[in-house]
Amino acid sequence: MRIAPDSFLKRILFLGPSVIVTGSIVGSGSIALSPLLGAAAGFSLLWWILLSLWSKPLIQAEISRYVVATKKTFLESFAEMPGPKTNFNNKQASWLVWFMFIGVIPSVAGMGGLIGAVAESGYLMISIISVETWVLLLCVITWLILYIGGYQSLEKILLAMVFTFSIVTLIIAIAMQSTPFSIQAVDILGGLSFKFPTEHTALALAVFGFTGISYGEIMAYTYWCKEKGYSNHDGDPKQVRNWIKTMQTDVWITVFLVTIGTIPFFLLGASILNSQGLYPPPNGDIIQTLLVMFTSILGEWARWFFIPLTFFVLFSTFLSGTAAFTRTISDYFISMGLIVEKASTRQTLIHYIAFLIPAFSCLAYFILPNPILLLMIAGIWAALGLPIVNIGALYLVNKLDKELQPSNLTKIILTITLVFQLGIAGLLIFSQMS
Repeated sequence: MRIAPDSFLKRILFLGPSVIVTGSIVGSGSIALSPLLGAAAGFSLLWWILLSLWSKPLIQAEISRYVVATKKTFLESFAEMPGPKTNFNNKQASWLVWFMFIGVIPSVAGMGGLIGAVAESGYLMISIISVETWVLLLCVITWLILYIGGYQSLEKILLAMVFTFSIVTLIIAIAMQSTPFSIQAVDILGGLSFKFPTEHTALALAVFGFTGISYGEIMAYTYWCKEKGYSNHDGDPKQVRNWIKTMQTDVWITVFLVTIGTIPFFLLGASILNSQGLYPPPNGDIIQTLLVMFTSILGEWARWFFIPLTFFVLFSTFLSGTAAFTRTISDYFISMGLIVEKASTRQTLIHYIAFLIPAFSCLAYFILPNPILLLMIAGIWAALGLPIVNIGALYLVNKLDKELQPSNLTKIILTITLVFQLGIAGLLIFSQMS
């Protein structure tokens, strides 16, 4: 058992889950969808992006609080939710668990869109290999990395990718200010005026689901916390509180990394792509369209800089997303009683699923070779799933001992975000019926 760090400097040494989650977020949400929202709506939805980035980490932190304190997995925690339950092999699973289990299907479809975007980047680098061959090759590489490596190797791989990505996006956004596409104060103020162009509702909802941390990543984060050792305690309240503080520090590191990795891309899309009318992307080619953001600022040579960057960042998203699926789907099968757990059951399932998720992602892409549409399907589902985990957060933290519960202010903010998320779900339904 580790002793929980009791100071901020010591907690910094235990960071790590945030890096993996950031690797999962910055590709699909930051590079792929947020600039497209800027291209479609200009600066008007800057407030929407900020809301997406900053409203969900509190849910992440409070569900993780319960997991760290109780040592239960995410799904074991949600199995306790009131309402109808199933019972297989003496394992109860609430209706919320089944709802999220169904969500694996659109989520894997989104992974198909993601691997398609990675393959398009790969094709632009090495065009002697077809996009379809790139898809297959990348899926095999993903499986090998996850089969051979574990948490520590994944954390190190993604740390380098995330750091490089964050620095480069900031440099490009700053460089834009010396070009005809420079952003003025009036643009920023207009983006904070809470306007909502309803003609882009579907895209905006997909972006809300995918930028910042989605409900799938909230779920995955709890498993990385357990693998990092945040729940390795003997139940001593002081140790538990220190581990919770460590987790919270890690969560806000995620917020910082994702913000600096997302906002510049939205601004690039709003300034450059919108002014050139590049939404929707011509011929559905997302990578070539996003490439315009770099070449417009740095010149044509930037394509040889942008394409490898995009390739590795999007691949890091696919890699970390697949790694998360191996943990969550394994836990679905076990916690729902669909598979009886023995000594090595969980690790065996992780190895099998590390192969199956890339395989099904390939299949999704070959059935519907449209990365934007596949990502939007997954993003909209992610937005619809947020109220579920928010309800869970409110219910679960109130079950903890008083000394481990969050403040009343935190509970009030969680309630406000729940009302907002239900409003988003209603907006989606209304937009599709009208």
